[in-house]
This record gives sequence, structure tokens and C-alpha cells, in this order.
Amino acid sequence: MQKTLKIGCAEGIVDTFGGELISYKNGGKEYIWTGDPKYWSGHAPILFPFVSALKDGKVLFDGKSYSMAGKHGFARKSQFELTECTDTKAVFTLVSNDVTKAQYPYDFVLAVTHEISDAGYKTTYSVKNTGNGAMQFCIGGHAGFCVDGSAEDYELKFEKAEDLNLYYTDANSLFSENYKFKKRLESDTFPIVYSDFDVDALIAKDIKSRKVKLVKKNDGTGIEFDFNGFEVLVLWTPPKKQAPFLCLEPWNGLPALTDESGRFEDKPYRIVLPAGSEYSVGYKVSVIK
Repeated sequence: MQKTLKIGCAEGIVDTFGGELISYKNGGKEYIWTGDPKYWSGHAPILFPFVSALKDGKVLFDGKSYSMAGKHGFARKSQFELTECTDTKAVFTLVSNDVTKAQYPYDFVLAVTHEISDAGYKTTYSVKNTGNGAMQFCIGGHAGFCVDGSAEDYELKFEKAEDLNLYYTDANSLFSENYKFKKRLESDTFPIVYSDFDVDALIAKDIKSRKVKLVKKNDGTGIEFDFNGFEVLVLWTPPKKQAPFLCLEPWNGLPALTDESGRFEDKPYRIVLPAGSEYSVGYKVSVIK
């Protein structure tokens, strides 16, 4: 089920499938990727309870093995309940059930809030532990942003000058700091070059900036992306497709490590949430005209 949000010159569309904001138009211009399956059918999915890939599609929770097929967890393919909706805000909720517990052993309530304004929008993820013991998870976003024409006409402008490696995962989507990296980021500016994504996403795990702008080189228009609260930023556009969009993916978590134990508790940047507690994190998008 989809609902339309409106305020001033801005309009958003939200969807109970995946709990996503699938469209945000400002002054008639679309900013969120349209989901054209020729390139990628997504828009801005939530990644929960893990990000990227698991090793062999399996993971150990408290010594017991669980299987979760595919990448990025089950939330992005789940039907959420629309629990609140106003002209400018929608709240979606996913509650643990027999299907989720067959893959992930914890009791939880996952709420996703989207709120639009005439200057942009914000997306917030909240996880409440409704079980009797501590729960653990990773969480992240996968926000796709339209570009006019070619992404190579754009650049990323980071809040701070950076000095870090941008890593690929290996052929099995596993991560290792010893694996080859494609790029060094040694300033506050990263020009978009399609061939940099011919292997897959670029992962920045030691990033200092909490904001980055995706802007057109010739006029500075685009968006500012505030990902405060996330430890990792991932850049992605589909390999060898020259797609008219770029994803900015804020993660608390990493892909499975090439040498990991398989235990979820060994995952970098995972969140541990005590019984009865709630955790919130999110990102904010501001339009630059």
C-alpha cells in the first residue's frame, strides 16, 4: 500500500512494502531513484538485521546457526504496517513473528519514520527489544539518488578532508582490510567515475565526515546527506551499467569478514540492545538548488 505526503513544493510517496520512502519530489524534480529495473529495482531500502552479505548465508546467534538468504536482511522484503500517517510524516512498523524468528531469534519492533519538508526529508530507524535478553543486530540504509544525465557529471564533497581507503568486497561479497582497494580518498572531494564501481560498492569504514554533498560539478545543485550516527559509508551504483543514480549507504555493520568466526557477536559495529531498550538512528537529506 502506498500513501502520498505533501507540503509546499514537496511531495513524497511511502510504501508499506519494505517501509520505504520511494519518491521525493521538490519543485517537480525527483530526487530518490525511481526503481527502473533496467538498472536497479530498489529505491531506499532498510538493511536489517545485517548489512551486505553473510558468509555462506549463515550466522551464529548464541551458538546456534541461522540462515538468511540474499543480502541485507529480511526487512527490505517485508510488509510493514502503517501505524501513523499525517500530511508530512509516515511511520511503518515491523514486529517479529514466526517467519523472522526462523531466521533471527530475537523479539523486536522495528519502526521506520519518514518525514518530509519543503527543504528535504529525514528517515529514522528505531529498534525496540521486546524480548527477555539482549539482542544484537546491524542496521543501515541504501538510499539511491537520481542524477541528471551521467553520474560522472557529479562529485561528492565531504564535510571534512579525508585520508582513507575505499575498499571492495571480494568475489563472495566478503570483507577484508587485506583485500585490494580501488581508491584512496585523500581530500574532501571524490569525483564520480563509473569504472570505479566495476567490481561493486566502495566501503569507507574510517570516515571522519558526518555529512557529504552529492552535487553537479557545473552548478553545485544536488543534495546534502547527513549520516550522523553511522560508522560506515558505502558508495554504490550498479557495475558496468552507467546508471543515472548513485547510492549513499550509511551502515552500522560490515559485510561478513573473510576470516570471521561466523558468530554475530564478532561483527564490527554491531549494536547490542538490552531487554526493554530502544535504539534509534537515521539520516537526513537536504535539497541544494
